[in-house]
Amino acid sequence: MREDENLEPLDHGMVILQKKDGFRFGEDAVMVADFFTPTKNGKLLDIGTGTGIISLILSRNPKVDNITSVEIQEEMAGMAKRSVKKNDLTEKIEVLNIDIKKLNRGNTYDYIVSNPPYMKSSNGKVNPHSMKAISRHEITLNLKELIDESKRLLKPGGTLTLIYRSERMVELLNNLSELGFYPKRIQNIFSENTKVSKLFMIEAVKGKNKGFEFLEPLYIK
Repeated sequence: MREDENLEPLDHGMVILQKKDGFRFGEDAVMVADFFTPTKNGKLLDIGTGTGIISLILSRNPKVDNITSVEIQEEMAGMAKRSVKKNDLTEKIEVLNIDIKKLNRGNTYDYIVSNPPYMKSSNGKVNPHSMKAISRHEITLNLKELIDESKRLLKPGGTLTLIYRSERMVELLNNLSELGFYPKRIQNIFSENTKVSKLFMIEAVKGKNKGFEFLEPLYIK
């Protein structure tokens, strides 16, 4: 472990490496991991894994056979790899330091889960810290590219599960429709004492309409 890192505890005796000062995983990643609901055993792809929090949480799911965790930032991918090793999960989780557009595994995965960057590169102040900037703004992967790559990498009938900004819901739904995805579940997220949802989670199916469910809102502190 490096001087600028902490080894922090997770549930079920697991641990994760985190920066003392820099990018750290947030509640969004934990919420989308909890929202993910597999219906059968299969392979999972975690796009933009960061330091690996979603992959570590979902490694406990009995219906997830194995996980490919993709992260374009070398330092974060390295931290994710070391966290996987510290949890003795190298046989279940494969961490790849690669641009998702270059992952040559079409029609491979049953599930994709992601906590992608929410902000367009032209919107808002871009964080001067490169790790935070790439994690929050669409610098290396925009929304349409994310859905397009998910379509390429998922098997027919595979599911894409995301957490995203509510203000971009229409844009996301339009992109899903254009690329042959059907929404299956949506859940709005509200902070306490607020009337407007800033985040929502969605599960969509590649190429198949399996019905649609609007879940009760999730309220967080």
